[in-house]
Amino acid sequence: MAIVFNSPQVYIIDYPANDALEIFDKRSGLTGLIQGAVAERFRREFSDFMDDTPDDDKFEELIGPYSTLINQQATVH
Repeated sequence: MAIVFNSPQVYIIDYPANDALEIFDKRSGLTGLIQGAVAERFRREFSDFMDDTPDDDKFEELIGPYSTLINQQATVH
């Protein structure tokens, strides 16, 4: 597990052993886990985002298509 992105809006956590990414929306307290081909696509898009000059608008464009997957209430264990 590794936090690959930490912004005021979200954490993006990579679980390489499980071929999965978790997107945790700090604003809403919701989280979503993506795996397989969807996770690979997000990794490519995220890498392109980071290669460019990242800003809030570009980040919202990146995360927008995945927002429907961020639908689980985060819990503290």
